Amino acid sequence: MFALATSLLFCVLLPVLMMALLTRSLRYSAPRYPNYRGVLVYNGLGIVWFVWLLCFWMGAHILSIAGFEQPNWISYLVPVFPLISGSCIFGLLDDWVGDHFAKGFRGHLRFLYRGILTTGGIKMIGIGLLSLFTALSLYWDGAQSLLHIIAATCVMALTANFLNLFDLRPGRAGKVYLLGLLLALVSLALSPLLSLAWPDICALMLAGLGPLLAVWRFDLGEEGMLGDAGANSMGAFLGFIFATALPVWLLLPLAVVLLAFNIALERVSFSDLVQDNKVLRYLDSLGRKDVVE
Repeated sequence: MFALATSLLFCVLLPVLMMALLTRSLRYSAPRYPNYRGVLVYNGLGIVWFVWLLCFWMGAHILSIAGFEQPNWISYLVPVFPLISGSCIFGLLDDWVGDHFAKGFRGHLRFLYRGILTTGGIKMIGIGLLSLFTALSLYWDGAQSLLHIIAATCVMALTANFLNLFDLRPGRAGKVYLLGLLLALVSLALSPLLSLAWPDICALMLAGLGPLLAVWRFDLGEEGMLGDAGANSMGAFLGFIFATALPVWLLLPLAVVLLAFNIALERVSFSDLVQDNKVLRYLDSLGRKDVVE
């Protein structure tokens, strides 16, 4: 119960409260862009991950100062701090001052080949390096751990980009994130690498839901958008859980599948696929203002 209570307080209730106050400022100060319907919405909801990290860090220190033993779920999440904060920083850079003339891996690499480093290119390289450093901190044990580090790096970086490809409609990235969170935590519960108790796994579920719950109504209500900062951070969080839960023989095929999906979704419109499938169309529009597109 203690693990659940700390997660609920520091990673759900406080972020929800802080974002309810912060969005009042974002409405006036954050850059506005037309969404898929041409409605001007502010791009800044992704900052919720900074808020979430602040609350998480504050909670961990409060427990330490008060003399409580930190729950295992907090210790588990400590290594993800640089990856999430960096993903949010690079995402905000691309959201707020980005040059959007290059799209996708190929676009950014093409400009880099010409000697032009785009903000999207900075984000791609930055999240890749942060994923590498995180994997090194988790698994470095000499040359024999190199394959595990490469697989974990690819899973974290590719999952971060994968979620960003769904941030094209209100609530879509959040729904994909919710499904991914369930799969990631099932992987964690069955993991042969970790032995977290069920209270800690449930606390992680609550913690992962915190940022989503804090911005859900603003995203679906077409007041603001997650942007790269929100979607990349969501993906990085999921990638970290998969990278820590799965053995290397599962991480390698997962990395290949993620790479294939990343490339495919840059070529094929997921929105068109959704429109052609009644079930996907219903789930995609669920909760949005406009259920008919």
